[in-house]
Amino acid sequence: MIVKKEFLKSCKGILLFTFLSLTILLQSCDNKESKTEKATELTKEEITTKTEKSVGGIMEPDAGEHLWVFPKNKDTLGSGGKLQIFMDAESHPHASASFAKYELGVGGALPEHKHNKTEEIAYFLSGEGIVITYENEKRIETPVKEGYVWYTAPGEYHSFKNTGNEPLKLIFAIIPNDKDGLLSFFKKVGAEPGKEATVFSPEEFGKIAAEHDLILKPAKVE
Repeated sequence: MIVKKEFLKSCKGILLFTFLSLTILLQSCDNKESKTEKATELTKEEITTKTEKSVGGIMEPDAGEHLWVFPKNKDTLGSGGKLQIFMDAESHPHASASFAKYELGVGGALPEHKHNKTEEIAYFLSGEGIVITYENEKRIETPVKEGYVWYTAPGEYHSFKNTGNEPLKLIFAIIPNDKDGLLSFFKKVGAEPGKEATVFSPEEFGKIAAEHDLILKPAKVE
C-alpha cells in the first residue's frame, strides 16, 4: 500500500514537471514568433523607407522644367535667360544638390549678388562672356567660353554677362538643394515660355531675392 502511494505521488510529480516544461516551451515559441514578426515588420519599414527615397536615373535632353527669366516680353526672350531645371528640391527632395542649364541671351547680364549659404559650380558649354568676381573688394572681370569651370563660394559677390553674338550657355550645380534656394527664386520671378512674367517693384524684387539666399550688391553711390 505504501509502495502504491509513493508510486502515485511520483507520477503526479512527473506529470506536473512535464506540464510546466510544456508551458515554458510553448511560451518560448510564442516569444520567438513574436520577435520574428517584429523583425519582419521592421525590415518592411526599412524597405519602405528606402524605396521612398529618390533613386538615380537618366534624364532626356528636354527633361525638367523650362522657364524664361527676365524676358523682353511673353513672346520674346531678348537678352533674358532660358532656364532648364533638371533637379531641384521639389523634383528630387533627397538629393544633395540641384542641377540646371542656363542660356543667357545676347547682351544679357545678371545683377551682381551673393549667397550666404549656397555654393555654385558651373561649366560653360558655348558662347562668350565675362564672369564678374571680387577679390579684396576689387572687381575682377574674367573672359570665359566653352570648357571654362566657375566655382562660387558662399559670401562672394558675383555675376556674369554675355559679350558674344550667340547665347552664353552653361550647366550648373547648386549646393545645398534648398527648397528656398536659387532655383526657387528663378521659379518665382520667371515664367513659362509664352506666358507673362510677374512684374515686381525694386523693393519687392529685393525682398524675394533675399528670401531665397540671393543678396543683391548695393549700388555704389558716386
